Amino acid sequence: MLVALFAVSMLDAAHVLPPWAVAQSTTTLYVDPELSTALLNSTFSINISIANVSDLCGFEFKLFYQNSILNATGYEEGPFLKSGGSTSFYAPAFTDNYNETHGLVGMICTLNDFINGGVNGSGVLASVTFKAILGGNSSLALRDTKLRDRNIQPIDHTTTDGNVHVIGIIDIAVTSVNPLKTIVGQGYPMRINVTVRNQGDLTETFNVTTYANDTSIQNKTITLTSKNSTTVTFSWSTTGFAKGNYTISAYAWPLPNEIDEGNNRLTNGSVLVSIPGDVDGDINGGQYDVFLYDAVKLLACYGFKEGDLGYQPNCDIDDDGRIFLYDAVILLSHYGEKYP
Repeated sequence: MLVALFAVSMLDAAHVLPPWAVAQSTTTLYVDPELSTALLNSTFSINISIANVSDLCGFEFKLFYQNSILNATGYEEGPFLKSGGSTSFYAPAFTDNYNETHGLVGMICTLNDFINGGVNGSGVLASVTFKAILGGNSSLALRDTKLRDRNIQPIDHTTTDGNVHVIGIIDIAVTSVNPLKTIVGQGYPMRINVTVRNQGDLTETFNVTTYANDTSIQNKTITLTSKNSTTVTFSWSTTGFAKGNYTISAYAWPLPNEIDEGNNRLTNGSVLVSIPGDVDGDINGGQYDVFLYDAVKLLACYGFKEGDLGYQPNCDIDDDGRIFLYDAVILLSHYGEKYP
């Protein structure tokens, strides 16, 4: 009879505590851990725990969560209340479709015999198991909580909600590497356009490094929202690089839990580091040189700017976006040089 009265009382309207009662309460009902991290498609459990309670004979709570992020898959009574004897434990609400945005797990538990009093201290009241179905964040909100003592009277308490961060699909990829020149004068710069795509579910910040053969050219940090791409321009200062052919590549450094690291590196394009002014890259007698054909080619596109139909990147020796006097001066200052 006492158990029936207790259950009926706990299903009554929520007990509203005055502010002074909450402020003075030392009993806390809380989600444990307060912050959980889970991988997409994994299952995990959280506890509903209590701290610093005296004479606990029964509890009730509702736990709300975002049903687009989580699905509830199971529940279980914890050991704390039943340390005081046998209990009646059930979940009158267990649904992922409480409304369009939230699921609900509701639980009630009472000691079957609490004439001699309830349990004291701290412990786990119940646990709930979830499956992570989408990357993102979900609150675990405790609402309509009730704690009762041996006289079926409310026990003043505070509550602490929880949060779950679901790590969704993580996959970044380098989709394009485009050196803007095929020939660059030793000691002069050139640009490399690299396109990266965030193929995962979350906004990611990651590092991308460009390489000439195995030597690092430049590193940049990129932030990219889910399912979007961006093209980033890297600058290669060829100072210190020996003359010769270099293979250009880009590498997006993997993120923790990334599902596919095979698309993080892309190699595309060969660039000749040559004598400044060698804009045609022709080999004459087994040697690269700066000679008449280079001058003719530069003059043919003299005055053009980047974006013009006649602009030739190889002739923009100083890489300032236009083919002008300084480029001609560089060529003439090396006119007649050969290598090797």
